[in-house]
Amino acid sequence: MARIPPFPALRAFEAVARHCSVRKAAEELGIDHTVVSRHLRSLQMLLDVQLVRTSRQGVALTTAGAEYAAGLTRILADLTMATARVDCSRRSANLSIWSIPGFALRWLMPRLPDFYALYPSIEISVRPHDSMADLAGFEADAQIIYGEVTAPALRSAVIVRPRVFPVASPYWAAAHRSVQSPADLVSMPLIHEESHAQWRAWFAALGVDPPDPLRGPRLWHANLALEAAKLGQGVALGNELLCAGELAAGELTEIGSSTIALHPYRFVTRRDRWNEPALARLRHWILAQMQQLRV
Repeated sequence: MARIPPFPALRAFEAVARHCSVRKAAEELGIDHTVVSRHLRSLQMLLDVQLVRTSRQGVALTTAGAEYAAGLTRILADLTMATARVDCSRRSANLSIWSIPGFALRWLMPRLPDFYALYPSIEISVRPHDSMADLAGFEADAQIIYGEVTAPALRSAVIVRPRVFPVASPYWAAAHRSVQSPADLVSMPLIHEESHAQWRAWFAALGVDPPDPLRGPRLWHANLALEAAKLGQGVALGNELLCAGELAAGELTEIGSSTIALHPYRFVTRRDRWNEPALARLRHWILAQMQQLRV
């Protein structure tokens, strides 16, 4: 039976192979780059095979190195998964949930006490985030996104596909009474999130061809956009999930009337974890809450 090389040397080589850089591998592993270089040399000496070639441009894998790295990546992924499954009992009672910030702040957090009352043994850590979590690598247990999911290893459930509509402060609306139709909005100061994409999608759904570029500031998050609208700085796009409180309190008002629904909110997790008890309870609870609200 062939001798298995030391694990630190294997980890160092696999990281170097992914990054094509000794320094970046060292940063990931939290060790000095000279230690990574020493691991590479010892591994190549032990195997009596050249795995990498170094130059001023960086690190390049040899044919043997690329084949060996591919096998190591699969093995380390299996090891990560096996370790997570051994730890399943702890994870099942302590869930790390990433969520699009607006949903986390305006819908999920106010209702979490009701979930804890039903399931006191389940603890939830909510991290507001726009980026997709590495669910395959157990960076989070589940994520709530606004949009679609295409990765075959993931499974999702539509939470709700809310109506999307323009909102502004009552004072702004009173000062712009002539603005009633979508076409009237194209020349107005529009408040954007990360990009102009959502406003353009909304206009397109209504058959309106807006100018390029659109007017108005980019504020990156729905929360900031809605706050700016409340302050009378222009018109933001909201939905029935995020704006219900402000609309009821008279802090925001809908501009015009439309029935456009763009993307759904989705509960996403790994396909092989779909029926884990804690994840299933959280998913069913969110869906039941949404059904009661009839959003």
